[in-house]
This record gives sequence, structure tokens and C-alpha cells, in this order.
Amino acid sequence: MGLGPDTLGTTVLRRFATRVLTCAGYAVELIRATAFWGTVFLPLVIVAGLVTDLVTSAPFGLGLLVALNVLCILLGRSYRPGE
Repeated sequence: MGLGPDTLGTTVLRRFATRVLTCAGYAVELIRATAFWGTVFLPLVIVAGLVTDLVTSAPFGLGLLVALNVLCILLGRSYRPGE
């Protein structure tokens, strides 16, 4: 029994690294999906804010919504629903 590349510790470490990378991949995909759907629905919230005169009462909030929409566009652009 030697300390070659086929030891138990190496196998456990490889499995752990694979699972961490898989979880990270799921997290990235979840962020992309959330950003994509935020890009779809945030304009409706922004238009509702414009219609209800949110611009005069909370212009900073409306600016934050627009900035959030731009961030969602950037993060969600590579998401493909149904794939």
C-alpha cells in the first residue's frame, strides 16, 4: 500500500471537488434564471411606477429599479429557458 495517486484521500478529495463544482454550477444557473425573469417582469414594475406617479414621490427608488433591470439584463443574457 503506497501513497500513489489512487489513495483514499485523493478519491475523497476529487469527489468533494466535483460536488462543490456541481453546486456552484447550480447556483450560477439559478442566478442566471432569476436575472432573466427579473428582466422580463421588472419593466412592468417600472411602468407601473411611472403610471402611479412614483417618479415624483420616489425618484431614487425608480432609478434603483432601472439599475436593477440593467443588472438583470447583464446577468441573465446567457440563460436559455427550457434547455
